[in-house]
Amino acid sequence: MGLAGLIGFGCRAPLDPVVIRFQGVDVRRSAFLKDLEPLARNGTDTSDPEMRASAFGKFIEEKVVALAAMRSGFKDAEANRAEAERWLTAALPKDSVSEAEARAYYDAHPGVAAVEDSVTIREILLTTQQDARDVVRILRSDRNAFELLARTRSHSPQASGGGLLGSFRRGELPPEIEHVAFSLSPGQISGIAITAFGYHVLRLEAKTSAATRSFAESRPEIESRLAESKARLRMKQFIDGLVSQAQVNYEAVMAR
Repeated sequence: MGLAGLIGFGCRAPLDPVVIRFQGVDVRRSAFLKDLEPLARNGTDTSDPEMRASAFGKFIEEKVVALAAMRSGFKDAEANRAEAERWLTAALPKDSVSEAEARAYYDAHPGVAAVEDSVTIREILLTTQQDARDVVRILRSDRNAFELLARTRSHSPQASGGGLLGSFRRGELPPEIEHVAFSLSPGQISGIAITAFGYHVLRLEAKTSAATRSFAESRPEIESRLAESKARLRMKQFIDGLVSQAQVNYEAVMAR
């Protein structure tokens, strides 16, 4: 029997009815309404039936996890969501991934073995074309001055690190920069590339060519993916099991 049949039978419904009963603990409608307040402040229509039902489903999950955690000794779990999540992580066994599972995933998902070509670049960003020309002229006579010029003349946020931008695959850089960067050889310095941000002078630090990794090379990433997927499924099943133990009064929640 749901809570609607247990509470207020033969009498008027209470002003603040119990909406969840779990392991002997009652959670009242006012607690759920308080949980909706941040959404309402952000302009969400919390009276919308679909929205309210969705929010209540999440509320049930959070409450039963917190209450179960408190019963297991995590006393701050109801007030501290991180504490409830810590209990949940500890309560679930760790899943292992067999070599056969990893191999099957490798064979079924060829993309996991693909290594895209990428470049690692440094940049000197100037605000005028004349400044950029001056930097290019200096670098032609002293290629080793790139990092010093980046620190002293560049307007890039990465200037203090010698202009190191990091590694990028195709499609991750502005087209004007990508075209220049992928045309360079390691150690080579570009001419001037112009974007909406200003005038760029680049140095290619490293380049990785497209390749296909072997199963052994791909296995650590595959095992990580599969372990995470198993953990998500196990957590969902565990929370669903807790929710199934709760008595829920949906009618009181949906009433305005």
